[in-house]
Amino acid sequence: MSITSSLADFSFPEILQFIETGRKTGLLTLTNLPKSQAVPPIFYIWIEWGRLMAAANGLDHQGLVKLIEQRQWVSERVFDKMVHWCRPLNEPLGLYLKNQGVLRPEHLKQLFNVQVLQPVNALFHLKEGKFQFDQDVYTPRREMTGLSVSAGALKLFTLPEDAKALRPEFRKSSVHEYSHLGYQNRINTELIG
Repeated sequence: MSITSSLADFSFPEILQFIETGRKTGLLTLTNLPKSQAVPPIFYIWIEWGRLMAAANGLDHQGLVKLIEQRQWVSERVFDKMVHWCRPLNEPLGLYLKNQGVLRPEHLKQLFNVQVLQPVNALFHLKEGKFQFDQDVYTPRREMTGLSVSAGALKLFTLPEDAKALRPEFRKSSVHEYSHLGYQNRINTELIG
């Protein structure tokens, strides 16, 4: 099933509410976005069971790889070997690299913040553009840090700072680590603020 419409008809928060309430899985594509440094003109967000898993400005499955390479946390030779030859296909790239001792948990949090939270936060204020949600498109594991956030929790990230302090649920982030056996309920409050 595919749903296509305009951000003038359905705001980004309304789209996220639909996704979270229905515990949808799929690919949300936003196009014809106004020119901005915060968001590219085409943006992709992968969702599983109402949780945002990954985001990118292309479908080449190189977004997370490029982010890791830019930070130079691992040598190019070791990184290339691990990404292309050793990684199990069903495990998120970020978690695989963490489990191999290449990345630390704080690296995953930084990557998730840059890959998902920052660009998605910029989408909340858009009034122009189109979106398409294609259901049952699964997240490429190569784009996943292994962290996820519920679509509804993103609203908390966009509140003004004074309102965040008043909301007790903001203190308990709903950013979780992914496990191919299910979601682990490890709260990562360091991502907030």
